[in-house]
Amino acid sequence: MITRGNFGKALLVAAAALAAFADARAQVIEHKVTVTVKPSQSVEERVSDEFKEKELRKAAEEKLASSESAKIADSSPRAILARARTVFISSGTSYFEPVQLQNELRKRKEFEGLQIALVDGWEQRKVADVHVEIDRPIFTYTFTYKVTERSTGTVLATGKVTAFDGNTAAPKLARRIVEDILRARGQLPAKK
Repeated sequence: MITRGNFGKALLVAAAALAAFADARAQVIEHKVTVTVKPSQSVEERVSDEFKEKELRKAAEEKLASSESAKIADSSPRAILARARTVFISSGTSYFEPVQLQNELRKRKEFEGLQIALVDGWEQRKVADVHVEIDRPIFTYTFTYKVTERSTGTVLATGKVTAFDGNTAAPKLARRIVEDILRARGQLPAKK
């Protein structure tokens, strides 16, 4: 237990040790310090510097945005869709399960020739080149699809089919999606 008297002694010993350490260190290390004193800036100079800083920051942000935009613009949606090798399918409606479209795509002979792999599982969506999202607006028989590039979110293809349920919509959606990919690869004539 530390009492008031013991605490004072301990503090005195610590101070003596610290002084001895500082003295020993001061003898070994030699530091040269150069100090330059500049007059403080006037209000006009500070405002001018702040304005220059804002302009430089704005120019840097614009340059970054334009380079990102150029990267996206350099890759046309058709070219991105043409080189897609992995696809992730999701559904935004309870009337359609992704496995329905996966099965119908595998049944198509053209899809086999495209050499595209289907990835399944929510955690695997990150490795897919493109994402196919199926939806069905409420109170309709219209099933919509949207094909997007995973990394940039660029929309590559969209479309819709009319069907009573997911079982009849899946073959129609598979046909339309395969046609979009074939068209992007130049294996089908362009839509008119």
